[in-house]
Amino acid sequence: MPSTRKTFYQYLGLHSLLIGIFPFYIPVYIWKQGFGVGEISLFIALAGLGFCGALWVWDRLRFRVNLTGLIGVSLFLEILLLYNVHVMQMSRPILLVLGITYGLYNCFYWTTQRALFFDLIDLESSGKKYGNFQIFVGILLQLGILMGAFLLERTNFVLLVWASAVIAVVGFFIVIRTRPLYPVTLSRHASLTIRDILGFRDNENSRLVFVIDGLFLFAESFFWLITLFMLAHESFTTLGLMVLSLAVIFGILFFLLKNTIDRLGRKHVYILAVGLYALSWALRAITDNDYSLEILFLLLVVITFSTSFFRLAMNKRFYDIAKLTRSHDYLVLKSYYTQMAIVVVFGTLGFAVLEIPDSEVVLGPVYWACAVLAFLYLLYGTSRYNGECPRSRAERPLP
Repeated sequence: MPSTRKTFYQYLGLHSLLIGIFPFYIPVYIWKQGFGVGEISLFIALAGLGFCGALWVWDRLRFRVNLTGLIGVSLFLEILLLYNVHVMQMSRPILLVLGITYGLYNCFYWTTQRALFFDLIDLESSGKKYGNFQIFVGILLQLGILMGAFLLERTNFVLLVWASAVIAVVGFFIVIRTRPLYPVTLSRHASLTIRDILGFRDNENSRLVFVIDGLFLFAESFFWLITLFMLAHESFTTLGLMVLSLAVIFGILFFLLKNTIDRLGRKHVYILAVGLYALSWALRAITDNDYSLEILFLLLVVITFSTSFFRLAMNKRFYDIAKLTRSHDYLVLKSYYTQMAIVVVFGTLGFAVLEIPDSEVVLGPVYWACAVLAFLYLLYGTSRYNGECPRSRAERPLP
């Protein structure tokens, strides 16, 4: 296995395991502490702010440290997040501080991971390789989720922090033993300036899609997880087993789709994926405990399939456009616009619903809004994907 690919999978596997142990449970852990949708939305907004600040640092730090340093910082920030959760007494101000910490960790992990992945793909295999790494993530993530569920319900939080710290330290030395190579794309691109970020334009409606994608990513990873937690009667173990059963289906679907999506007609596959994604949000809006167990599980399977299919199609389009246009800069620009939108959208939502009792009633309208807004994804890449093959053409350079 080539060194870059080996480093990527080791780094990905290590973080997937650690994410499953606790960061995956952050939304429901906060919910269990008695906070509502308003406080959680403000937590998300501060996470976006922390991400933007950390991204500015990451984009300059990458010239001062090697890949080993970036990997070490990402692992340190994850353990710092867990430690802060342990030592701080949960209150609204402390929750916002944790939001910043969560954003710092997210930035260094996801940005480094995307830079590594980007060096491994090409236009002919981006969908297959994305599917492969999602299956790999799923296996390690589920192992972490089961470990996290056990530790959260059967032991105290101190043991969870120590277990994560030991795994992080051991994993770090395993990863750096491969002598990780610095991603080629990072060495070819200068740091983005404020003028570069604000002046970004293209013909693919990228800015619009980047802006809305943050709403959907956190609605999936935070709000929908809270809904599943309530369906699981607020049991970490039941939630873990529920997610595990859905992940098995997720893995089978990704295995079937990943080898064909690169060969299928990109335009029609993407339209179908967006339509199913919009349907998945409508199904989320009507899902509750009043359904029979069989109907409820069927709904969850359809939601899982539709979301998985869309993320595979959308990420293939995203990485393909990045390859054809601004390369690494495109990845970083996406993060800036997505995270800035998160600050505005979730900050506004948080203040709007902060004092609403039984704030879970807000989730239904949010899901219906997502069902409508999902169709905006159809605008992504329309000028380039009118035919069946993406056209490579020169783009207007960054100002």
